[in-house]
Amino acid sequence: LFSVYDVTRKDISKGLGGWLKELETCTTTSSTVKMLIGKKIDKPDCEAERKEGLQLARKHSLLFIETSAKTQDGVQFVFEELVIKILQTPGLWDESSGKKGVQL
Repeated sequence: LFSVYDVTRKDISKGLGGWLKELETCTTTSSTVKMLIGKKIDKPDCEAERKEGLQLARKHSLLFIETSAKTQDGVQFVFEELVIKILQTPGLWDESSGKKGVQL
């Protein structure tokens, strides 16, 4: 699951707490793959520094990537990291539950 923030705005943690609470309430597994994504890194007026996003992601055990849809920087990396993390998370491949496929 993704949480995306705009690097041109200063308060990157706004809304993240609520998103994480809702995620905990709605998910049935602790194996959920979560990612924090900083968008619009191509803009010259960035107010949120990369280290702030990284610290926030570490605090909440989230993957962290900065991207730009305009220049495509980091976009493919988001999906590559997501797939790698899913493959590395045994709880998403629980065969004992009788369900087939990946639990997203």
